Amino acid sequence: MADNDKEQDGTPEEEGKSKKGIIIIALVVLVAIGASVGVTVMLLGGSEPAAESEAVEEEAPQGPAVYHEIKPAFLVTFNVGGRQRYMQVHVSASSRDTNVFAAVEHHMPLIRSKVINLYSGQDFEMIQTEAGKQALREETVRVINEVLEAEGAGLIENVFFTNFVLQ
Repeated sequence: MADNDKEQDGTPEEEGKSKKGIIIIALVVLVAIGASVGVTVMLLGGSEPAAESEAVEEEAPQGPAVYHEIKPAFLVTFNVGGRQRYMQVHVSASSRDTNVFAAVEHHMPLIRSKVINLYSGQDFEMIQTEAGKQALREETVRVINEVLEAEGAGLIENVFFTNFVLQ
């Protein structure tokens, strides 16, 4: 009977200890699995695609392009071979931020001055070529954006020559 009491007294304790042991082992296994998954994701660079997608979202233009005609047209004179030559350029700017155009209008005297200086310094023969016109467009964007950036305003994306007359 004494042996019988020991078996009954030891069984609940062993069951309690074995249940606690199983729970502890299960928790240790879960923590180990979680840690291994975390380390694997970190080593494989799981966070990099998220950073890339955020960068793409920041670089991607928001909304449709809006166009703004810069008036009046730019008129520049050249002295080529002792003859007076003229260039008249109608320019439109594009941006996806309509607030940029308010800044363009506000700073128009400075923008016009810098663009006219840019156009006046061009080689008349060069701007007659398609490559020369493309380079002039790119320089126009650069000059306008320099003014806007210096004044703390947004930037334009592009300019378009809507009418380009050389005479």
